[in-house]
Amino acid sequence: MVESIGSKIRNTLVGLLIGLLVIGFAIWGVSDVFTPSGTNSAAAVGDEQITLLEFETAFRRELESQAQESERALTNQEAYAAGIHNQVLGQMVTQKAIDVDATDLGIGVNRRTARKLVGEIPAFTDELTNKFSEDKLNSVLQRMRITRDQFEKDMLQNLRSQQTVPAIVSGIDVPTTMAENFYSFVTEQRKASVLTLSEAAVDAPADPSDDVLKDYINANQARFTAPEYRKLTYIRIEPVDLTADITINEDDVQAGFQYRIDRGELGTQETRSVIQINASSENIANQVLEQIKLGLDPAEIASGLGLDTPLTYDSVLKDAVVDPVVAETAFELGANESAVVKNDFDVWMVVQTSFINPATTPVLEDMREEIEQELLTEIAQEKLFDITTDIENAIQDGLSIEEISQQYEVPYSTVTFINRRGALQDGTRLDGTSNIPGIATDDKILREIFTADIGRVSDLFETTTKGWMAVRVDDSIEPTLRPFDTIRDNALANWKTEAIDDLLQEKMLDIASRVQTGEQLSAIAEEIGAGAAITDVSLVRGQPDPSLGPRVVVGLLDGLIGDVSRGPGAAPLTRQVAVLTDIIANNDGLAGQFADVVEQQLLNAISSDIQTAYSAAIFKENPVAEYPAQIARALGVDAPN
Repeated sequence: MVESIGSKIRNTLVGLLIGLLVIGFAIWGVSDVFTPSGTNSAAAVGDEQITLLEFETAFRRELESQAQESERALTNQEAYAAGIHNQVLGQMVTQKAIDVDATDLGIGVNRRTARKLVGEIPAFTDELTNKFSEDKLNSVLQRMRITRDQFEKDMLQNLRSQQTVPAIVSGIDVPTTMAENFYSFVTEQRKASVLTLSEAAVDAPADPSDDVLKDYINANQARFTAPEYRKLTYIRIEPVDLTADITINEDDVQAGFQYRIDRGELGTQETRSVIQINASSENIANQVLEQIKLGLDPAEIASGLGLDTPLTYDSVLKDAVVDPVVAETAFELGANESAVVKNDFDVWMVVQTSFINPATTPVLEDMREEIEQELLTEIAQEKLFDITTDIENAIQDGLSIEEISQQYEVPYSTVTFINRRGALQDGTRLDGTSNIPGIATDDKILREIFTADIGRVSDLFETTTKGWMAVRVDDSIEPTLRPFDTIRDNALANWKTEAIDDLLQEKMLDIASRVQTGEQLSAIAEEIGAGAAITDVSLVRGQPDPSLGPRVVVGLLDGLIGDVSRGPGAAPLTRQVAVLTDIIANNDGLAGQFADVVEQQLLNAISSDIQTAYSAAIFKENPVAEYPAQIARALGVDAPN
């Protein structure tokens, strides 16, 4: 695995510029312009797709997380304008790339290891029993609006990443000179005078005619097009539908409980901490024993008598103790008891049991509900197999969904026009319940709906919740441009915003040109009046001023005294022109805690560079394509051209 990764890095170092460009695209929001391979993807890494549903789910989770921190929920449009969609997509592309490479390298994940890791997460621990609780897990996931399937998928992806990424960044060392130079670089202070233009700095454009608006809409149809909707009839049977009529036998519960114990999933075995001191004779061993009983430190005793350093076992099972005589003795002694023994090789030893962690015996009643539910699901799935076999045969025989429903007493349902996001025409999402996730939460179902032939009953397919489903698409509404009257106001607002943005851009370029020929920012600001503000800023690389736009910051940090930097401001519909007025070097030496922090930052930076090269290698083999128009349409937002 390491050889494969190393080969990729070596073959890519020459093209690191490509990696830097990829980073630049992420910063400035520049998206790929490849033609989408399908209408249901947000992006693709090679042949692996990131579906719109996956992206939308991650986007919604990010907004919910930010809302909890800021106590204010952003709309999709606000979040889109802030570039949160790019952050979410960038993370998903990176994870998908690592996942693709992990598959190529043959990296797998032991599901038992994954379950063990989940059991150790404090958020899933019951406060009363101090043990992992399935109910607590489900409660937390429901509160976070994450399905169990998505949670397990995320866990497995993270575990695979932990096996992949650390292998390429281990063993990095940072030279002291490099740290000192870096410290001087990042703490250099730069001062600038900044002119910020707001919307008031330009004359508001007059409202365009309806003909102009219609031309604008036609040029930006993706923003104003209603998605495809499909009307369907379906049969869906989930394990939970059958559990009400199933009775669980107590013997089966007992057997299931014992099975978990036998597999080591429940309870814990006794562990002990053991100290073993090898002696040169029985007499020396007895001397060691006496000194241990006096409370002296075993290491000091061994050193004083010229013996080898004591061998210690910390909280181990009996089988982990190498010498069987020591193991037998250590697990017979009480806590803090000691004894002299001779092993099968005639070596005298002193054994001390310093700590005992008793075995824990599980209680059936603590697990009964979970075991019964597991048994119910297993029996329900067995019944499902019989039912679905009959339904599958009926589909092959040409029976309709209504006829199958009547013949096998299986209910059918209808949905009047749903889109690829799982939403009805009024915007309602079919999210379902915690027991049965709705159509909107299951991309397998949505994929079947939007690839099915109209009027034909699909084959049975398995849902993500281990149920089975067959659908018939009865009708469809093709993607159409919304009526002008319903989108006129929205189109007008978009047109005005873009017109004002163009005017601000034009004024910013004119001001930058005038400053470069010797005019003062203050005089220009006074000439403009309303909408023009002058501020003096001071910034260092480690702490750029949040009032400045990213491009302005880059220009000031890279420029010389007197250079002009310009670009969009930090706030929407603003432009900035800045003049670098002074550069102040930091002559303080690097030592102590600052040195540790800087070295760690450099370590992280070098690690990031290596990972960038690694990512570029993956992306070279698996090109990335992003579909911004489809993302905007899925989020229901207006995207710039």
